[in-house]
Order: sequence, then structure tokens, then C-alpha cells
Amino acid sequence: MTESWAESLVSRIMGEVRRLRGRDHSALSAAKLADRTADIGYPISRNVLAELESGRKKSLDVAELLVLAAALGVSPAQLVYPDLPKGEIEVLPGLPQESHGALQWFSGEAGLMKPSRAWSDGETKQPVDMWLREQFDPKNDRVGITREWLQALTTMRRARSQLRSGLSKQEAAEHIETMQLAYEDARRRAEELFHRMTELEMNVGTEAADA
Repeated sequence: MTESWAESLVSRIMGEVRRLRGRDHSALSAAKLADRTADIGYPISRNVLAELESGRKKSLDVAELLVLAAALGVSPAQLVYPDLPKGEIEVLPGLPQESHGALQWFSGEAGLMKPSRAWSDGETKQPVDMWLREQFDPKNDRVGITREWLQALTTMRRARSQLRSGLSKQEAAEHIETMQLAYEDARRRAEELFHRMTELEMNVGTEAADA
């Protein structure tokens, strides 16, 4: 089962590659696509592309995925999950998922939906089959905390800009106070997340400390 799942994954990726280089899109020949990969610095030959698209080559490494996406001008995730947003795919062996849910997992936005019998009927006490969203491990999830931190910084900067504008326009004291509170809340949240990132030994850089 695992082998056929892996092969279907490569087949799905290369199907999207064919579609994107087709006449209705870029009208890109296999030779021209191969040239683009060479320009990027990781050449994938025309013969390898032909073997991938025909299914004779049944494996695709991460480097090839990234370079093909760059050469076609799309996200690597689009090649992996082309049937967005509602097309159903086998995201892991034996685990169906709507494409948009798989994309959220791939990008670190949300965990996968998985079947669970953790709930029971209130009257019969019998287990009830349900689908529950799996959570990422907070001790290891660097993507989620980075996303939260960037959102907090954006909110903080927006609130600071609005506060400065309100002060320059001498707006009502109540409005100024509201903007001041919004700024302080966002700043505290950004600082809290920054400290968590340092505790997780993440590469925050000097710019992050200044921010």
C-alpha cells in the first residue's frame, strides 16, 4: 500500500507539471522546462522529465519538487496538492483528506483531520466515530509559532501607525487610549512569542530582537 501511495503522489505531482506546461498555460516544452531547471542551478534533464511524466520513473526527490515548482512559477505545495480546494486526496497512506486541509497541514497552519473513537454516545455509551483535528507538538512546532509572531508584529506595527496618526490629528482621548491598548497588547504578545522562540533555540536573528 505504501509503495502505491508514494507512486500516486509522484503521478499527481507530474500531472500538475504537465497541466502547467500545457498549451492552455505556458505552452512549455519538456526541453524548455529542462532549460529552466538548469538556469535555476539544479538541472533536470528532458529524459528524466519524460520518465517522470510517463510514470516510468516512480520517485521524485524534494530537490526536484522545489526546482520544478520554481521553474513553473508556482508553490511546491500546488504541485503536491493540485486539486484545490475541495478535491479529495490520500494525504498519507490510507488517510483521505480534502486538498485544502492537506495544504494547511503541509504549510503548518493546522493539523490533519483523523478518525477517532474518543467520543461515546451519551445514552448507549457506545463509541462514536468522529474526525478530529490533530494538533502539532508545541515543543517542536516552529512553523506555528513563527506565524503567530509575524502576525503579532504586523498587528503591533499597524496599531503603532494608527496611534501616531491619531496623536498627530489630535483625535479624542478615548480613541487614543484604545489604540494605545491595542499597541501594548500586540507588543506584549510579540515579546512573549519571541521569548518562546529563544527558549526553543530558534534562529531569531538580530533583526527579530530589534523588532
